[in-house]
Amino acid sequence: MTIEIKPETLKDIADYLDMGMLCFYHKTTRELVYYPEDLEFSDFEDEWAEETGKIEAARGDYFEFEKMNSHEAFRVMESFVDGINHIPTHHKFIDALSRKNPFANFNHLISYYPDLRQEWFAYKNQSHIAFVKDQVEAHNNTLEFGEDI
Repeated sequence: MTIEIKPETLKDIADYLDMGMLCFYHKTTRELVYYPEDLEFSDFEDEWAEETGKIEAARGDYFEFEKMNSHEAFRVMESFVDGINHIPTHHKFIDALSRKNPFANFNHLISYYPDLRQEWFAYKNQSHIAFVKDQVEAHNNTLEFGEDI
């Protein structure tokens, strides 16, 4: 069954994944279920019992979204930095990404550029939405060739 998801739900999925949630989309009812990824290591397992129970009871009815891995997230940062037109600022960000702990370096540096920081959040958000859309399209394309994943 192909999956069709409204744009606002794609945004929600991207946001939840970015926050460290696991996200599942019911293929028939279109219900979005999410809960923290590291739930078993927290004191909040009982608070999410309803959500986890839905998935455990009918996992095959849900499509599970994957979050970006660190390489994909790094590529998003690199792509953003490539678009910085002010040469001295561009070089500062290139340097931050090329050193040890590039994510921490980037986040520290971006805090000194409020306008660029806002652009970054918008860019990151759009990149995460595109990543979620790509997963839906890959699922639907796979179904076209007779494989149900």
